[in-house]
Amino acid sequence: MAWTYRRRVLYYETDRMGVVHHSNYLRILEEARMNWMDNCAIRYSELEKQGIIIPVTDAAEQFVHFLRFDDPFSVTLRMIKYSSVKLGFSYEVHNEDTGTLCLSATSTHFFSKEERDADGARTYRPVSIRHEFPELDATFRALLAQDSVAI
Repeated sequence: MAWTYRRRVLYYETDRMGVVHHSNYLRILEEARMNWMDNCAIRYSELEKQGIIIPVTDAAEQFVHFLRFDDPFSVTLRMIKYSSVKLGFSYEVHNEDTGTLCLSATSTHFFSKEERDADGARTYRPVSIRHEFPELDATFRALLAQDSVAI
């Protein structure tokens, strides 16, 4: 199941040449991923209340074409990996007016639990969602099965 997130390019996301600065694509992908999480799995804020965060371990982007200020665009996201500890996504960013592919990307993440060490400093360790949140694990597995069929 592909998930689509839509909006327009904001002025601050562009550079002096009037195109979206490359660094902003990671933020756009994160917005799409958070939107997917909220709508398909669990609100990210609910995970954080449980001490779970999902840091990025890898991200790769291929820039194909540019977007400009106020261009409408869509991000099509698919979950492509899930192991109860790791999660992976693929993305395609298209200009909604022209249908032009502007960016293709992937990202990998892991589930981590915040803890405190003996000195009270924050530490993070990988955590298995299957053990900590079995219902969420079942949701992710079902979503992966849907995305595997769609790829």
